[in-house]
Amino acid sequence: MNEIIKNENLSVAINLKGALLEEILDLKNDNFNLLYEVEEGSWPFKDVQIFPLIGKGEFKFENRDYYLKARHGFLRNSDFEIIDKKEDLITLGFHSNRESFDEYPFHFSIYITYSLENYTLKVNTKVVSDNDEQEIYFAYGSHTGLKAKENVSKLTFDSDLVINPLIKENGLIDLNQFLDLQTNELVLTKDLFKEYDTIVMKNNYKKITLDNGFGYNVTYDFTNALFLAVWSNPNKGNFVCVEPWWGISNYTNDLHHISDIKYINVVKKEKEFNYSFTFTRIN
Repeated sequence: MNEIIKNENLSVAINLKGALLEEILDLKNDNFNLLYEVEEGSWPFKDVQIFPLIGKGEFKFENRDYYLKARHGFLRNSDFEIIDKKEDLITLGFHSNRESFDEYPFHFSIYITYSLENYTLKVNTKVVSDNDEQEIYFAYGSHTGLKAKENVSKLTFDSDLVINPLIKENGLIDLNQFLDLQTNELVLTKDLFKEYDTIVMKNNYKKITLDNGFGYNVTYDFTNALFLAVWSNPNKGNFVCVEPWWGISNYTNDLHHISDIKYINVVKKEKEFNYSFTFTRIN
């Protein structure tokens, strides 16, 4: 079931299953959909809220092995409830339950708020520990696919681009590997993603802009995220996912106890995460 928020410029549909974006319509441009629309043979999703770990999610806790059934976690398959709803804002909530304990042994609540301001879509996420006696460990991120024309779209950064690290073919990151491209521009070709799969970089940027090749610039505000990931299907699909990560995906020689995972968030009470997309027509 989808819920709609809108203002005079944008209409955004959010699915209560997963609290995931379903469409982002530009009301001033014949309802052009800025969100990726699934193409057969390409990525079968449009959006993923990443929690409680990035990647395949294998870890130990209190001498037990845990395995996330879905890559990037279980939120995409979880039913959210409406906490608050206005015309241009919605807050959705999910609480740990018997099913989530099978994959992730912590008592928590997560609240995701989508709000609109002019041509900006803002996302605020709050993770709350529901057990005062126990710290919770998690990573969080966004995996939103926006329309981006194949071999035409490009990302620009406000400083020279240093990529570190790169996801290998086996899905593991080498935290000791650097690739310095000595440029502030990244043209998003299919060959790029065939060579590097997912590109992960330390987030040293205040401004990131996507020219999506469809007549829009998208400005990302991910200023407090630790890492950025850039991914697209290497074979087919006019889209790109530019992802803020508060945490890191699986890496070589990682320690599997969840408390030892590098860049893991440790929360006793609650923690908030904020990011946004601003859409600007360029022709």
